[in-house]
Amino acid sequence: MLAMLALNANRVVPVERLIDAVWSTTPPTTARTQVQICVSALRKIFFDAKVAMRIKTRRPGYQLEVDPHELDVEQFTSLVETARSHVRASRTSSAVAALRTALSLWRGRALADLHSELVRRFADQLEHTRLTAVTERIQLDLALGRHEEVIGELTVLVEEHPLRERLYEFLMLALYRSGRQAEALKVCRRARAVLMGELGIEPGTRVQELEASILNREPRLDLPPTGAERLLISAAAPAPEEPPPIVPAMRRMPRRARARPRTCNCWWCWPGRRVKGRSLSCHLR
Repeated sequence: MLAMLALNANRVVPVERLIDAVWSTTPPTTARTQVQICVSALRKIFFDAKVAMRIKTRRPGYQLEVDPHELDVEQFTSLVETARSHVRASRTSSAVAALRTALSLWRGRALADLHSELVRRFADQLEHTRLTAVTERIQLDLALGRHEEVIGELTVLVEEHPLRERLYEFLMLALYRSGRQAEALKVCRRARAVLMGELGIEPGTRVQELEASILNREPRLDLPPTGAERLLISAAAPAPEEPPPIVPAMRRMPRRARARPRTCNCWWCWPGRRVKGRSLSCHLR
């Protein structure tokens, strides 16, 4: 009951929906009465704990009134939106910090101890939202050069979610940037085997292109050097050689070089007669 009210915080939940969540398709004849008893018990718990949350009776059901900062789901959503605004403003480190704070609110799978089919649907949506935030945070960590730090986490996530290609992609890139090219290619082979075995499909274009780039050791996979690294590279690099001076071309060729041949095989001069003067229409004129 409390889970359904909290998942629909500040919205009216009909009594019929609460009955479906608790008893699914086999409610007892006293279902409505038991819902009323449960709501009364929750109100007493809130009162004894001096919690500001209140369950209000609103036709055709009940509504849990709660401030956004008092509900962990609302806090999580707000922090994720803050992180995305940091990304749009190119504040990568701040975005990572906000996502880490958001993910620290989780203590495992959402509503893990509840087995209601209706509640589990909401829980699966929350799990998808959590995993999306984890993926975004790992992508930002890779952009900050923390590839070695995320390898262990990505390995566990691939085990837990073997059909998510994005996780394979990040793990391959993290391994490659850590100097573990062979292991990165092994991850790609595993992704292909899992997807073919489970779904009968090849990995997507992104994974296949990444595999080819790793095989070819394409420079685009490497992180651009930071400011300090750029200084070290420029200090270690030899000074470029000066190009040879450009010699201006002579305006006049030597007389001997400018001399024209005095014989040719054109129609006017054939067979090799010497050209005397400019009276003939020879091409040597």
